[in-house]
Amino acid sequence: MISIIIPTYNRAHLIEETIASIQRQTYTNWECIIVDDSSTDNTEEVLSTYVKKDNRIIFLNKPDNLPKGPSASRNYGFIKSKGCYINWLDSDDIMHPEKLETDLKNIQSGDFDFTISQSIFFSDDGKPTKTYWNRNLWSDDAINDFILKRIGWGINNPLWKKESLANYNLKFDNFLITADDYMYHIQALLLELKPNVNQDVLVFNREHENRLNDYGRKAPFKLKNNLYLMKNRDSLNLNEEVKS
Repeated sequence: MISIIIPTYNRAHLIEETIASIQRQTYTNWECIIVDDSSTDNTEEVLSTYVKKDNRIIFLNKPDNLPKGPSASRNYGFIKSKGCYINWLDSDDIMHPEKLETDLKNIQSGDFDFTISQSIFFSDDGKPTKTYWNRNLWSDDAINDFILKRIGWGINNPLWKKESLANYNLKFDNFLITADDYMYHIQALLLELKPNVNQDVLVFNREHENRLNDYGRKAPFKLKNNLYLMKNRDSLNLNEEVKS
């Protein structure tokens, strides 16, 4: 089973399209865990209908003792997940109908820890902008090129082998509101997790006014300073010094 984990906050007007894209998947053995971060709109009311009609959809309220933001919601969803694979998904974005089927086939085709695929953006009126997250997904110097934004992918794209995430205790930084995906993927690269890279567009990212600033795409180049990574070294469980 694949566990799709969605953090959400005040997205009642958008999340139905996200869920619809999951229900249209050609691969049907999934659970969708939606973790609400104390929404003040009618998110819970909207989602209650889906929970009643589809037992694969699970709605959870994030415990009050956890920090505000998507990182803590994702980590909480991971704890509650039952699948052998994990797919993080934002509550305003959309999956290609064959995403799960394609990713599962690719990750099982070899000794891979996660998959990478392409994504493009679309506007609120549904029209595609034909802007890729990054045209280049991989390189021979992945860690440095990722930090410099020469390669890159979004949080929605990878399908992760849950066993790999658990073995390395790979988690989101609970206190990051933005840049959580950026640092998460840097950790995966530092841990040398092995990806299957696929150039097909499998995710559609919505552009709208209330979207969180995507630090992964807009991060200043100064984040290549490995002192920042060394500061987080204990949480990465690394045995080697980070080299500049």
